[in-house]
Amino acid sequence: MSEKTPRMGNPQDLEHLAKLLDGRGSLRDKLDEAFTRASHLGVRDRLAPLRPMSKWTDDTAVDLRRRAAILRAEDGDPKAAALYAGFTPAELKGASLPPDAMLIANASVANSDAFDPGWLKRKPGETLQDWLQRIPGDATAKISGNENLGEVVGDYINLTALASTVPGAFKMAAAGTMGLIKYFRKGDFLKAPGTTLAQILKGKAPSYIPGRIARLGASIGSRTPAPVLNALTGKDSLAALSGKTWAWEANLLKVGKNANALSRATGAGRLAGFASGAGTALRTAGWWRGAGIAGSAASTVIGAVDVIQEGNPVEAFKRDKAGYVSKVSGVAFNASLTAAMVAPNPVTIGAAAVTGVVYGVSSIVDNWDTVKKFPGKVADAGEWAGKKLGEGARKLTSALNPFD
Repeated sequence: MSEKTPRMGNPQDLEHLAKLLDGRGSLRDKLDEAFTRASHLGVRDRLAPLRPMSKWTDDTAVDLRRRAAILRAEDGDPKAAALYAGFTPAELKGASLPPDAMLIANASVANSDAFDPGWLKRKPGETLQDWLQRIPGDATAKISGNENLGEVVGDYINLTALASTVPGAFKMAAAGTMGLIKYFRKGDFLKAPGTTLAQILKGKAPSYIPGRIARLGASIGSRTPAPVLNALTGKDSLAALSGKTWAWEANLLKVGKNANALSRATGAGRLAGFASGAGTALRTAGWWRGAGIAGSAASTVIGAVDVIQEGNPVEAFKRDKAGYVSKVSGVAFNASLTAAMVAPNPVTIGAAAVTGVVYGVSSIVDNWDTVKKFPGKVADAGEWAGKKLGEGARKLTSALNPFD
């Protein structure tokens, strides 16, 4: 079937037809059931003429969904290009779709008669995050007609992401390891990751912070109104509910549990007790630590969805060993980091340190080939851009020259 779509139609009708072909209880399911029963009865060869129908149902369902996506793109649906690519509504539910990338992708789908949107189609094993990262580079290659320039854009995005995540993973690994050494050797406390600024503002800066910065931070903290400082860094008096002195060492789960128990002991109901416990834990955490927990938890969920979309783990590992290990270890790192922020203890801090090393190393290995080739690609792109500018300048000069 051609992908040229008439400009009149209801995308919901096309999607419903696709669902009848390959959805639950669909024609495809009935064909599979018939083949299974025929195998049990030893007459599978009798159904041989029907075998092509299985592929037909799959291909037709995909084609119908792509036609529906084109109609959706023309109506301004922000998810149209992702649906055209082959992602299901379930995979897109709650997903964050960057407006800049989707604007390019949707424009290609909406103008499918003028531009072939085939480059948007989902590749085998490609996850939503992989697809979103691929769009800018592929779009650049299509617009410029230069594959290398597209690769430069795509590689730059990947390397920027690498530079923003890997140092943080190694930093957590180093800080966590040092914290554990001090904890077991000297009995020092373990602090939640991301609370160093709170320590500085409250005059308890770690020893590795330069004295001048520590004094300046303490001075700023002393001049900050207590309610504001507590809201940002956490209320230290509530840390006692987990047996600690400072908010940055408090186990928020214990704080919440004990606050809930105290509230229930005074006659509060179950819901009121829960609200009291959650509120107390949030006040102990402070805004900065709470934001860090929320961000790390969100990264864990996004990463887990990305890994699930890879499909069968064995096949995914065979397809891209370093890349798959990087993704899985990234989920583990963000999950352990979230746990360490909520409840700093030797187990959570140690897990964050170990997974941080694995995530950092595997990410570098996964991108090492890109790192090596990137300078050469940039040089080639610069040479191409220089030639284009030269050609443009010559054409402009020729057009303006009355004697030419």
